[in-house]
Amino acid sequence: MSSAQAKVSDETGPPTRVAIFPGGGGRMIRRYCPAILIALLVFLPACSQKQEKKPPIPPIKVEVAPVEKGDIEQTLYVSGPLTFVANTTVSAEVSAQVQSILVEDGQPVDELQVLLIFDETKIRATANHADASLKKDEATLAFNKAEWEKHVELIKSGSISQTTYDQKLSAYQTSLAQVNADKAALAKALEDLKKTRVLCPIKGILSKRYIEKGDWVAEGMNLFQISDYSKVYLEAFISDVDLGKLDIKKVARGGIDAQFTVDSYPGKEFLGRLTYIQPVASEGRLFQIRIYLDNPEMLLLQGMFARGRIVFKTISNVLRVPLSALLDQVRNNYGNSVMVMDSEKKARLQRIKIGLSNRRWAEVVEGLNDGDIVVTRGKEILTNGQPLEATEMRRPS
Repeated sequence: MSSAQAKVSDETGPPTRVAIFPGGGGRMIRRYCPAILIALLVFLPACSQKQEKKPPIPPIKVEVAPVEKGDIEQTLYVSGPLTFVANTTVSAEVSAQVQSILVEDGQPVDELQVLLIFDETKIRATANHADASLKKDEATLAFNKAEWEKHVELIKSGSISQTTYDQKLSAYQTSLAQVNADKAALAKALEDLKKTRVLCPIKGILSKRYIEKGDWVAEGMNLFQISDYSKVYLEAFISDVDLGKLDIKKVARGGIDAQFTVDSYPGKEFLGRLTYIQPVASEGRLFQIRIYLDNPEMLLLQGMFARGRIVFKTISNVLRVPLSALLDQVRNNYGNSVMVMDSEKKARLQRIKIGLSNRRWAEVVEGLNDGDIVVTRGKEILTNGQPLEATEMRRPS
């Protein structure tokens, strides 16, 4: 054994050879252990591989919907104001002063209900004067008639001149005409007395009032507007192209079902029927249509803006996808693309061909099968193989 080596022993094992290196006033001891060296050789490559491994790609949250069979409705969308089915104007039939108004604005009214009463003082005075004139002129007529009848015999015998006879005949005819005029004046005055009470012509609601108490009204002047609110209609205009989609004969025979909504009642849909198409186009080459709806509770008022929907054709039991799943512009009978979620919940771009479409659905002609899952929201940022975290899209009603 050299001076740089020594034997070290303990109580539990064989002696271990130790190398002693002098220097710096001390010494360093290095133990040689084969087991430790082997462990280091195995551990170091494993650490290197662990550091080089990339983290997995996180999934993207998307909404999905199944490809399924169903109906696709071909729909015509229209919009316009609502109008009461009847707006009747009540006008004055006499010239008189308004004595009292018996109804309030917006009040429901019944047929033959008294709406207004005119002051009848002047009309009654006119009737009394016509009656007095009639009695006086009837007496004059009786005298002139007797005189004329007497002179008829005298003219036949030649006892009087033709001039005298003509005078008696003229007096009788004048008296007769005056009596007839008096009778007409009296009849009108008596009829005007009846018209001092203004009656409602239809059942409805008092939608407008044009006069106030004490106003002097001339014959023919407007007094009220009565609206029949029991039925309203949506008035809209469509082009000749859209008109060609409708069955005009069916509209004329009984109408086509239609639905519409108004902003005043969000989420509520009203059902009506398209029963009128104007046969002559307007100057702008548009045709007026009307969708009628019963309105017994008066929920709908004239002037409300409505959006209508008319289903003119239905294609049944076709393979369809939500319109929101398409990546390209919607063109009927043309190619398109969708993102499909495969069985491993990964995105896959799929080319398809679509047929007919509406605002909710598109018909799938080829490229997809019943039960496939397509992405409806978030599809624009996906790539092939992208992991997905999917939630089902809310189905359109």
